[in-house]
Amino acid sequence: MRKKVLIGYASYGSGHKAVAHYIKSYFDKFNDYEVMILNLSEYSSGFGKLAANVFDHVNKREHIFSFFYDIVNNKLMGKGNIQLCLKSFDTSKVREVFKEFNPDIVISTHYYTSYYAGLFKKENVINSKIFTVITDFSHHSWWTVNKEDINYFIVANDMVKNELISHGIEASKICPFGIPINRDYIRNVDNKEFVLKKYSLNGGKPIYLFFAGGSDGFDSAYDYFVPLVKAKLPIDIIFVCGKNKKLKDKCEKYIADNDIKNVIVLGFSKDVFNLLNISDVVITKPGGSTVNEIISMKKPSILIPGVGGQEKYNAKYMVKKHYSLKVRGTKNLVRKVKLCINYPFIVNSMKNKLCKMNEEDACKKIYELANKEVLKKD
Repeated sequence: MRKKVLIGYASYGSGHKAVAHYIKSYFDKFNDYEVMILNLSEYSSGFGKLAANVFDHVNKREHIFSFFYDIVNNKLMGKGNIQLCLKSFDTSKVREVFKEFNPDIVISTHYYTSYYAGLFKKENVINSKIFTVITDFSHHSWWTVNKEDINYFIVANDMVKNELISHGIEASKICPFGIPINRDYIRNVDNKEFVLKKYSLNGGKPIYLFFAGGSDGFDSAYDYFVPLVKAKLPIDIIFVCGKNKKLKDKCEKYIADNDIKNVIVLGFSKDVFNLLNISDVVITKPGGSTVNEIISMKKPSILIPGVGGQEKYNAKYMVKKHYSLKVRGTKNLVRKVKLCINYPFIVNSMKNKLCKMNEEDACKKIYELANKEVLKKD
């Protein structure tokens, strides 16, 4: 009989979902596990839907979110967050999902799934090994408040491992495997010439790929887009708006009204890795999943302000490692892009640093760890 793996997340930001599906894709290559994806957000209570709307509202206001993120980063507030989690979802229905599937391994890419797995294990609903995958380049107490319930923490690197150790997590429970990504996307990118032709580009100018922020796209990205386009720099710009149709329409109108020829505006795209492959520099806010994709594709980046909180620490990591330049305001983006154009060694230096990075194949290592733990159970 095949063993069972439940991979769970909650839809607060697109990164948790992306990482969950990257892990599932790797497990699906082999036929030795039955794999289930669980999105807790599908079981939101009335309170949970209200909480999600508040999160979405706060998440788009950098200073408010950053203040909130830091002020709740402690054990007391972490315990409160577990109670918030239990109120946010229909616990009886979530319990039934866990009970019916009865996983041998639970892999959580959002702390809420970890909370539920720990609770149901205490209630003897399941007898699973619990892996928590931290999807950012920093630690927050909400990931580790139930550390006694977790068998393994999968983290981005030794820096995050050391943070966890300083917060009382046993070193043997921390695996610095990297943040999971589907390497098939990287290996199977299309030929560059084909992709350039697809987007009517000739490759004669540097290509700057600009993500408006996650799959939903942030309205504030427009404030960076306009000065960059106005500067009329010798580059091609691909601006990806995600699912934000209002932003896409606004940007398309701007380039049409101003007869701009070097800008392509896209909505939600499943062609992200091909776009990354043809780009020279990526402009983005520092979301965990996006940063991980940039690192994996070895692309230098310019980071615009994100929502604060964990993104502030993601940016700090990228700048410290010399993989990225950081922008502090809308006009500063134009200055940083000009710097990259006028002094190509800056871009080359970032690229060289990225190419020297020793990456782990996180999905493979999680799979191997699952195999080891399943053998222990047998």
